[in-house]
Amino acid sequence: MTRIKVRSTTWDQDRVSLKEIRNQVFIHEQGVSERLEWDKEDTSCEHFVAYMDNEAVGCARLVGNKKIGRMAVLKAYRGKGIGKEILDHIKRHASQKRYTRLELSAQCHAYEFYRSCGFTAHSSPYEDANIPHIDMELRVFSHDEDSKSQYYKNSDSDIYHGKSHLEAEGYLDILLSQSHRSIILCINNMQHPLINHEGLINRIKIAARANKHFKTYILVSNYHPSFNDTALFKLADRLPSFIEIKTSSDNIPTHWVFDSNAWMDFDGSESRFCYSDRAKIKHFMERFNKWWSHGKHIMDTRRLSI
Repeated sequence: MTRIKVRSTTWDQDRVSLKEIRNQVFIHEQGVSERLEWDKEDTSCEHFVAYMDNEAVGCARLVGNKKIGRMAVLKAYRGKGIGKEILDHIKRHASQKRYTRLELSAQCHAYEFYRSCGFTAHSSPYEDANIPHIDMELRVFSHDEDSKSQYYKNSDSDIYHGKSHLEAEGYLDILLSQSHRSIILCINNMQHPLINHEGLINRIKIAARANKHFKTYILVSNYHPSFNDTALFKLADRLPSFIEIKTSSDNIPTHWVFDSNAWMDFDGSESRFCYSDRAKIKHFMERFNKWWSHGKHIMDTRRLSI
């Protein structure tokens, strides 16, 4: 049985392994510049390395006894619980050192992972290295297992406004990280940049692999063959069992629903998000079901474009 081992270390002791992991994940995979990646903190902060079969496959660092950063797992080893093992080790380390609080700047698409590890959000999305992030924290000696993080899909009923495209992407990534059962996309304008957001495409792929009952319903206003060139329609061709598309001649809004308890809508540069609002979703679904029943199937998008 493969075992994951995490140990505390220093920059001088494991510089080669730490640089290799971060080079692969942040610089080559995510496009972070070397100027931003390498800073003066590395030589003075605490570091952690995760091993699988004696190979260094993950890392993180702790700055100023509280700020977790540079957490990375090599792509080939993700989904094996390595990230959680790293965080568990850091939490034990913090407890032994009597650190009272851990903080981190999380990429928004990783929100649900960190929330499931006990961290709570306390900021709106912001840009860091051209990627949406949010601030999260964990009280090391707190035993309140029932505390719910901001943006939690089952409890946060506040409405959030995306004031920029990047902020809207962040709110959407937070929402997508928690969506596992169904996604309903009611689309009035296929030209909007959020339509082909990479996080949306990736979430549908991941959910389809993880849940054979997962379903995405897409209702578009006034279908045009040019829609077939979008990432969303191309994905529907690849995953016909998980994605169903219809076109509507009605004047439909752009309104999306996730797992029947969270929603978002947008019009131009304005966007709104709510992570727990079953009452509004119930009202919207009554209208959506009528539009869907009157909509026309797009059975073979590529054939229609000929």
